[in-house]
Amino acid sequence: MHTLDNEKIASVGIGHKYIFVELSDGKIIKIPLSYTKKLAHAKLVDLIDYKIIGNGIGIHFPKIDEDISLRGILRDLG
Repeated sequence: MHTLDNEKIASVGIGHKYIFVELSDGKIIKIPLSYTKKLAHAKLVDLIDYKIIGNGIGIHFPKIDEDISLRGILRDLG
């Protein structure tokens, strides 16, 4: 299980079924697009328009108006 001690999102990759989040320690978290309804129903072109927010504490997807937090990801998928 991951902890939040100093963990930040370093980079994000978008695939057809998953979002890949690289953490500041180099670990990779694979998040299924089914993680939220908005992600699951989004077009790939809308998902690739994302922003890492809060100095690495979350991801914002402006075209689908969705935010996911690292805290939530680690809690739900950890």
